[in-house]
Amino acid sequence: MSLNPSTIATGLVVIAGGAIAAPVLIKGFVRRGSGVKYEQSFLIQRAPQYASLFNIALCIVGYFVFNGIIDLPALNFMSMSPGDHDATARMMSWIGVPVLVSGMVFMIGGWYSLGECFSTDAEVLNDHKVKNTGLLKYVMHPAYSGIIQCLLGASIGATSWVAIAFCLFVVAPLWLRRAKYEEQLLIENLGQPYKDYAEQTKWRRLVPKFIPIGV
Repeated sequence: MSLNPSTIATGLVVIAGGAIAAPVLIKGFVRRGSGVKYEQSFLIQRAPQYASLFNIALCIVGYFVFNGIIDLPALNFMSMSPGDHDATARMMSWIGVPVLVSGMVFMIGGWYSLGECFSTDAEVLNDHKVKNTGLLKYVMHPAYSGIIQCLLGASIGATSWVAIAFCLFVVAPLWLRRAKYEEQLLIENLGQPYKDYAEQTKWRRLVPKFIPIGV
């Protein structure tokens, strides 16, 4: 089986990102559910995670179609056999790679920036404090921003209109909803210091404050 170069590049980025993220992600899973304030809502806790996993599945199917492994052309903007040299398809797929890389930087960097305050669930941990170092200096929820970027980059790389639409209209709103919930949770438990931090970042939840527009 021969894969398109952009698909191989995507795979290498994911493998490298997984290796770098593993230590902090494992600690985040271990901390999960240990907080003094824990949200039980499925919509807040699990819906964004499950939607992201489903988006990954759509991307995988999209890459299979794009590489000519399976024949479901209706799922993709375009598909091509491994030997095809369609310039538009190649360009479209390569655009997704830097978006994916950016997402990895934000997602993994966000987890490491949170340090001992990072949990894979929305909760307030023991001795939780305001963190404003690393990527948190520029955006309030870098990890959520990174997850969305990763999925969007992979969806573009797979040239899958289904995966792109699902990312933009399902996954992104769910993570944004969770981000807003977490802000209220942290304001209730950390008070004015967190409000001051939010003001410093211009309340930018997903897009860094140095970018002129964004949420």
